[in-house]
Amino acid sequence: MATYRNCEGITRRDSLRLGLGALLGGSLPNLLRLRAEASEPEKLAGQPTRATSCILIWMDGGPSHFETFDPKPDAPLEIRGPLGTIATKTPGVAFCETVPRLAAISDKLCIVRSICHNQANHGAGNHYMMTGAPPRVPVGCGAFVSFHPSLGSVTAYERGAPHGLPAYFSMPDRSRSAGPNFLGAKYAPFVVPDDPNRPKFRLRDVALPPDVLDEQFAGRRELRALVDRLPRIADKAAGDPVQPLDAYYQQGYDLIGSADAQRALDIDREPEKIRDAYGRDPFGQRALLARRLVEAGVPFITLFDGGWDHHANIFTDLPKKLATFEYTVAALIEDLDQRGLLA
Repeated sequence: MATYRNCEGITRRDSLRLGLGALLGGSLPNLLRLRAEASEPEKLAGQPTRATSCILIWMDGGPSHFETFDPKPDAPLEIRGPLGTIATKTPGVAFCETVPRLAAISDKLCIVRSICHNQANHGAGNHYMMTGAPPRVPVGCGAFVSFHPSLGSVTAYERGAPHGLPAYFSMPDRSRSAGPNFLGAKYAPFVVPDDPNRPKFRLRDVALPPDVLDEQFAGRRELRALVDRLPRIADKAAGDPVQPLDAYYQQGYDLIGSADAQRALDIDREPEKIRDAYGRDPFGQRALLARRLVEAGVPFITLFDGGWDHHANIFTDLPKKLATFEYTVAALIEDLDQRGLLA
């Protein structure tokens, strides 16, 4: 029987064996391991493998699929709604008229219309999609639950961080089930709440405050080092509650001291033309910052965007919200493609 492999060297049978839950995070370590094993022949042949990154655009609340990527043009009006459909660059595939720029680059997209879950509220669905596993117990609609590590945390655990930068970013907030669970605080998302669209944007954790001199910072770091010499909790079962805090401090030191980190987060280095192409609003500039983090080697970045839960006025409100959103997403995809980052 013929064996079919994808461009990463993984067989179709491997993918089927992993199953949908694995591909959504339930067995993400196994998927990463398979990819590593598939790349071994290339390594032996002297061909370096290329690290990949993921930008997860989380549209909190969930946009309607009828009014985006899965219209039902042949359904009765009361089902399909009043919005029209448009042809895409992919023959035989139609999108809703609300996403014309994405329709024009549909050859660069892979639209999966079959994912669903049987959870009846946002809290449970959020956990399912962020971790690849259903929650163990019923949860409320707005509940913050994490019975499993999130996709980003597992990726950070398996891939590690580039020099001076966290492995897992989330901007400007984190989703409800985006945490590391049993993997530990080290693999929690590094949240960037600041607005990169504001003039002279500087992330607070990447540069010293203006009123703190280098000598003062060095003195404070030495003082903390002296405190760290105090006896720690020896009981391994109890664990040392300070250890996660130690990791955060070290991450802060790395950010401040790393030229690579400061360069990646310095969005003012981008030409005005590129910044305008992404859209001069918070979401647009966060998407541009995500592209810069990919170029710096960060393996997982989440762009959190809320307000997609339209229980009323959907035919007027959703098109307005999509107008700027899809403009940015299309610009991001085209920019990644032009830079060879979609290969």
